[in-house]
Amino acid sequence: MHFFSKILCTIFLFSALLAAKGVPAGTQILNVAQLSYQVNGFDFNTTSNTLVDVVDQVLDLELVCQSTQNIIVQNGEVKRALPFVLENIGNGTDNFSLTPDTNASSPEVDNRLIFLDDGDGVFNSADVQVNDINLTADQKATLFFVSDIPASAAWQYSHNGIEARSTIGGSGIPGKDYNVSNGTENYYAVDGYKGGVESALCTYEMNHLNLILKKSATLSSDRLFTGTVIHYRIEATVKGEGTVSNIVIKDVIPSGTTYVPGSIKLDGTAVTDAGHFSANSIAVPVNDMTRSDTHVVEFDVKVN
Repeated sequence: MHFFSKILCTIFLFSALLAAKGVPAGTQILNVAQLSYQVNGFDFNTTSNTLVDVVDQVLDLELVCQSTQNIIVQNGEVKRALPFVLENIGNGTDNFSLTPDTNASSPEVDNRLIFLDDGDGVFNSADVQVNDINLTADQKATLFFVSDIPASAAWQYSHNGIEARSTIGGSGIPGKDYNVSNGTENYYAVDGYKGGVESALCTYEMNHLNLILKKSATLSSDRLFTGTVIHYRIEATVKGEGTVSNIVIKDVIPSGTTYVPGSIKLDGTAVTDAGHFSANSIAVPVNDMTRSDTHVVEFDVKVN
């Protein structure tokens, strides 16, 4: 009889998995039948025994990436965060283990960790690294998947996120049940329609936009002697999509040489020393640059 009752209970719960919220798990449902009757014209009342049923717990959760767009990253960046919200959509308090999750076909990232938001919705130093989280029914938490971007990464996209799993159940099998207790009552917990476990991914998108500098030198003689003039040429080019702004090409005059006044050029046109040469170094601002743009700064020094 107990086995049959268990089957009925499980079937009932499974049919209600999509509507797990409601009466909290462990709540007693009390029922007493009443009877009124007459004997020889006299009224009588009586009651049945009290039936006590305990509400079982559905283990369910929802985990969602909070970024509608890819998170743009660059090579070598550290502690780049992907935002998620985890909600306990079951009907009782549950503890969820949290594991960094990377799509099997995605390139790896480094130092994968999960952090709990401090309440401002922005990843910062106040957020705490966590491996699990306790949530009451209907409670939500903002979490961050955080990792370092490899300096040598050549990928365009990397899909990463979090796996959250109920520590009461979390079998991955909807309807699987467990015997649990709240310290007062014994009842069943049942993995919800997601099996008590869920994963969600956000996407890093690599911005391969880089400013590349190439420097060369030409001597005024076959050998480097006192009085030899060295002509330096610095070429700046952009690799990748996008715009690079606030660009200043800088160089320090080498020790053992002296800057040749009036020798600075930008893209073949002379520029004044004023505002471009100071404290034995040059600094030449250039316009915003996009892919295929090139700017060249030239200047001369003489060997002391």
